[in-house]
Amino acid sequence: MAASSVKKATFLQLAFMIYGAVCAGAFGLEDMISTAGPGMAILTLAMMPFLFSIPVSFAVGELTTMLPVEGGQYRWSRMAFGDFWGFQAGWWAWMTGVVTNGLFAVLFTDYLQNWFPQLTGFNHWLVCLALIWFMHVLNLRGIQVVGNTAILLSAILLMPFIIILVMGVSQWQHNPFMPLLAPGKNFVGGFGSAVVLAIWLYSGYDKLSAAAEEVENPRKVFPPALFFAATLAMLSYVLPTIAGLAALGNWQEWAGAFFSTAAARIGGDWLGHFMTIGALCSNALLLNVTMLAASRYPLTLAQDGFLPKLLTKVHPRFGAPTQALLWGSITYSLLALFDFTQLIIIYSWFQMASYILLYANVWKMRYTHAHAKRPFKIPFGTPGLFLAMLPTCIMALVAISSTVYEDGVFNQRQFLIGALALLSGPVVFGVVKWIKNINTDKLF
Repeated sequence: MAASSVKKATFLQLAFMIYGAVCAGAFGLEDMISTAGPGMAILTLAMMPFLFSIPVSFAVGELTTMLPVEGGQYRWSRMAFGDFWGFQAGWWAWMTGVVTNGLFAVLFTDYLQNWFPQLTGFNHWLVCLALIWFMHVLNLRGIQVVGNTAILLSAILLMPFIIILVMGVSQWQHNPFMPLLAPGKNFVGGFGSAVVLAIWLYSGYDKLSAAAEEVENPRKVFPPALFFAATLAMLSYVLPTIAGLAALGNWQEWAGAFFSTAAARIGGDWLGHFMTIGALCSNALLLNVTMLAASRYPLTLAQDGFLPKLLTKVHPRFGAPTQALLWGSITYSLLALFDFTQLIIIYSWFQMASYILLYANVWKMRYTHAHAKRPFKIPFGTPGLFLAMLPTCIMALVAISSTVYEDGVFNQRQFLIGALALLSGPVVFGVVKWIKNINTDKLF
């Protein structure tokens, strides 16, 4: 729990940290254009906030304003369903950060290779380490430093997108919505391939709830901060994509890291380089914010006796969980050595399970904590809650299915990876309970 003397995050810092956790620019959507078709991709990106982002934000907003505690989803789930499901929520949320933070460092270095092709092998890993441990130092300085860094990095990465938007519109030559679907795709297939990537692009609205006690007046600022981030994320994805397609019309060429190429074709080499700088800032921002959020789960699990007491240590001046950050950064440094294909499967299962449990928490605590103050609440009562959770749950199942079906063929290996990932939570919980029974005082 944050010390009372520690400076807390402001509304603007929180808003840009949520934006950084969710979006951090339009990088990563390029494959959607060529696989689903430009029209379907744009429509999916525009619809997802209403089907997914805003409902999830509403659920996070209701629970955060009712109970703004450190640990967020973990402590909500523990209150609603007890120790077992509380631990699962904390474990899932923690692991989603663990499996992605190494990836952000790898992607940062991959973009840097555009300028320095010699960054391969051990040199590639050294750059990943430099970024991870630089962000580690920033996180040790507390949530205000992370928040200010989020504002700065967001401002830098958004600049080339604003320029490509203005220049792309001025060079408008093509209908960006045509064709609606890529050749060989029907509507269902096109939407299915687009929505799987869109879920990844729009995930993360629950992350900063883990640090709710470190925010000034969280009951007041969380709902508008979530709305700000959701709106900016949609604009960040949709508008530059439309402008780029309208100017170039080369939707078949869109693939990973294509925004740098599009920027160079629209504005010249200088804009292409500027877009690459934006991509570097994007991955640094994602790592910085997710490192903060991920460290709060082992902190609170340890405070409640589910992890070693060592992880409860916080910086006396800045309130940062020093040991949780340290062991997290060591883990990210090791993960930066590996291929991330299997880790993305694990991420998808953990993240989607977390969202389903999030809505279950809202539903349960409307009955068990019916009289608790809720400055913000999902509107229209029980029907409104049902309408909010239904598309998210459906898309969660679609996202999980996409990890185990490839071109309609069931992949048993990938299913086992996802299933074993979820089963790791009960296994670790059982081990923790056994250790506590035989040695309560020294370790836990």
